[in-house]
Amino acid sequence: MYVRSPPGHSTRKLGVIGLKQVVFFDEIASTRFDDAEASVSVLKDYMQTGKFSRGDQEFSAQCSVVLGGNIDTDVEQRQPEPHYRHLFEVLPDELQDAAFLDRIHAYLPGWEMPKIRPENYATGYGFLTDYMAEIFSELRRRNFQTHVAAWVDLSSMTGRNQDAIKKTVAGLLKLQHPHRSPETLMREEIGPLIEVAVEMRKRVTDQLAKMLPAEFGAIDYSYTLMKE
Repeated sequence: MYVRSPPGHSTRKLGVIGLKQVVFFDEIASTRFDDAEASVSVLKDYMQTGKFSRGDQEFSAQCSVVLGGNIDTDVEQRQPEPHYRHLFEVLPDELQDAAFLDRIHAYLPGWEMPKIRPENYATGYGFLTDYMAEIFSELRRRNFQTHVAAWVDLSSMTGRNQDAIKKTVAGLLKLQHPHRSPETLMREEIGPLIEVAVEMRKRVTDQLAKMLPAEFGAIDYSYTLMKE
């Protein structure tokens, strides 16, 4: 797949990141950018600040960026093949930039996900996908990070790790407990979601530690649930 430059280049068109809520890069290993250095620089700035430039104007956006791809996997052991130095090795060379990778909030290991089987299908009523998309779109307008702030002390972590975990927990809350407020949320509801969010962020920095052990080799992910 060949991708033209993201927002921030010479054209004055707003671009997909300024117009969409989610951009998904499928088969990221085969993606190539027309101006790799500039494109990655713009993506890094956007992933850090949520802003990008068009000519002499600066814009804010809420678009999420998702990278999807395949890794050679030992199916029986349900783990990646051992020939990888790190699991970001499959990315295009221009994306194997520690500053870019450190801006990724979560790494979801597909080899640990159960395969879809007929017995997993729901038997009751469900929503049409376009209706579900409207629900998700509406939920994006609601701030669930207030729920996380009310329940969890992440002060032992770096700011970047805190941001990643807060946003992942907020997203999981919208999927599983969208009816809850910070006051009605229960410990047994948010507790497992924090564990998942920490693990998914830690998977990012664990791979970065293999690339740059001196910088990412010892990261504190301790946290405290503040309510009983």
